[in-house]
Amino acid sequence: MNLEELKFLLHKYHLTPNKVRGQNFLISDEVLDDIIKAADLKSSDLVLEVGPGLGALTTRLLTKVNKVVAFEVDKNLANLLNNLVKLNKNLDLHWQDILSLKERQWQDILARFAESRRAEHKIDKYKIVANIPYYLTGKFINQFLSFELPPQSMVLMLQREVAERVEAKDAKNSLLSLAIAFYGRAQIIRLVPKNNFFPVPKVDSAILKIDQIKPWRYAEDEKLVWQLIKRGMAHKRKKLFNNLLSDPKIEKDKLTKIFLALKIDQNARAEDLTKDLWLKLTAKIYN
Repeated sequence: MNLEELKFLLHKYHLTPNKVRGQNFLISDEVLDDIIKAADLKSSDLVLEVGPGLGALTTRLLTKVNKVVAFEVDKNLANLLNNLVKLNKNLDLHWQDILSLKERQWQDILARFAESRRAEHKIDKYKIVANIPYYLTGKFINQFLSFELPPQSMVLMLQREVAERVEAKDAKNSLLSLAIAFYGRAQIIRLVPKNNFFPVPKVDSAILKIDQIKPWRYAEDEKLVWQLIKRGMAHKRKKLFNNLLSDPKIEKDKLTKIFLALKIDQNARAEDLTKDLWLKLTAKIYN
C-alpha cells in the first residue's frame, strides 16, 4: 500500500488516523515484504495479527496462510474491515482489546479452527505477525510469552529504541529484554525510518523477530525468579544490593556473601545482570 492508496481508503471510508490509538499506517511495500519474509510463513500456518488497521499487512498475510485471526478495537474501521472479511473466508476478525484476551479464550479460538479443519489433533502452534500500537508493546509481548501455549514466533513492528533495548546489545537489561531472554531469542530484522508511515511519527521503527520460544525450562522456580527481578528493578536509581534488601527476609550479611560468591559488584545496577546471573542469584537467596 502506497501513500496514494492509503489516502484513497481514508477518504472512501471517511477515516482520520487516531493519534490516541497510535495509528501510523505503513506505506512501504518493501517493508511489508520484509515483514512477511521474516515471518517465514507456510500455507498451513495460523497467524495472529493485532491492529489490522486499513488491512495492508492483513491482505498480504491472507495470501500466505490458511487462517488469520485479527484483533481490532477501533470501530471506525468496521466498514472497511468487515468488507475484507466478506472477501476472505480465512480471516477471523475479533473486536476486542488484545490485552483483555485470556489464554482460555485463545485456546477456544484455536480449538474452533481445528474443528473447522477436521484436524485429528488440537491446534497448538501459531505465529504472531503484527504492526502493533507502540504503547501495547511490553504488555503484549509479556502476555503471550507467559501463555502455556506461546507462539512459535513473533514478528513485530516496534519503536526503534524499544527494539534495540529488547535486543540488549549494550548489555543493559530491562524487564522486557529479560522476559524475551528467558523464553526465546530476539533479533532486529531491519530498521524502518519514520517516513515509511503516514502520518509521519516522531520516532523511527524496527522490525523485531522473537523466535525459539519455549515455556519456562529452568530448575529455579519461575515465580521466585520474577519476584526477585522485579524487586531488583523496582527503583532504577538505586543499586541492586539496596533494592534487594527491601525484602525483610533477605539478610544483609547473607546477601554480601552471595554477591561475593557470584562476583557481583555491590555497586551494580539491576540492569547489569544477565539472565544466568539472575538464576544463580535466585538459587542462592532462596535455597
